[in-house]
Amino acid sequence: MSWFNKKENKSKIKHVKQLIRWFEIPASDFFRATMFYHKVFGVSINELELNGIKHGIFELGEGQIKGAIVDHAGSEIKNGVVLFFDGGHSISDLEQKIIANGGQVLVSKTLIKNVTAEGDSVLPENFIDGSSLAYFSYFLDTEGNKMGLFGSS
Repeated sequence: MSWFNKKENKSKIKHVKQLIRWFEIPASDFFRATMFYHKVFGVSINELELNGIKHGIFELGEGQIKGAIVDHAGSEIKNGVVLFFDGGHSISDLEQKIIANGGQVLVSKTLIKNVTAEGDSVLPENFIDGSSLAYFSYFLDTEGNKMGLFGSS
């Protein structure tokens, strides 16, 4: 394991774009799940509804991969954690590549929005990079793993 003990000159390390941008943990009992993660890891969790689905957003520090507990009653995911890959500036292009390489798009590119009590759609500042527009997509890889894409267009 020489790679593990290898010392690197930090000044030569360039900023690397994160490939994994978001994670979702499905919950059949949303309250129980949020309390579990809060009590075990001591992390604050902010509850809100996005696209009609209850999310418990983990309050994590700068540079950490962000994520949420998701009430699976209204979600596409029922079990198993979903990792969201960086969709960059073209989720649609990646969806085409997924299909061309034997994968399957389950939910095509969808705008992330919050519906207010009055029924108005609001675009929330996203929790990953702070931009005002964000999209997601769900796909199956060639091995049957459910994954996601996150991007700004």
